[in-house]
Amino acid sequence: PPPPPPPPPPPPPPTEEELFEALTLAELNAQAPLASVYFDYDEAELLDDARAAVQRNAEWMQRWTGTRIMVEGHCDERGTNEYNLGLGERRATAVVDYLTGLGISANRIAMVSKGEEEPTCSDSAEGCWSRNRRGNFIITAK
Repeated sequence: PPPPPPPPPPPPPPTEEELFEALTLAELNAQAPLASVYFDYDEAELLDDARAAVQRNAEWMQRWTGTRIMVEGHCDERGTNEYNLGLGERRATAVVDYLTGLGISANRIAMVSKGEEEPTCSDSAEGCWSRNRRGNFIITAK
């Protein structure tokens, strides 16, 4: 009798696009492909390392052109709630302005100020405060 036919070749590995499309938004955000940026005390100006992070985030958004994001502006606990909501908005605006200056369409970006309402830590010390003075990137659509 003739030899049995060879087994079929294995399917090709999934492409980067197929892997990306298979992820839920929650899974994608859990991978944190977009870096947070950090601010000096009572400042909304992007520092050099923050500009570099926003630039990397913009490159990611240019690769995944269907994505939309929410930029969240956060503050440490010092200052009034009202003041920190305004400062958080200025921080988010600084990030959005830099992103749009890098060519990311404003209609792909929403922003919100969280003020001091969602700290990453709650120690009343500079090490904690510096982690709370941030701009977060949340992917809202892909």
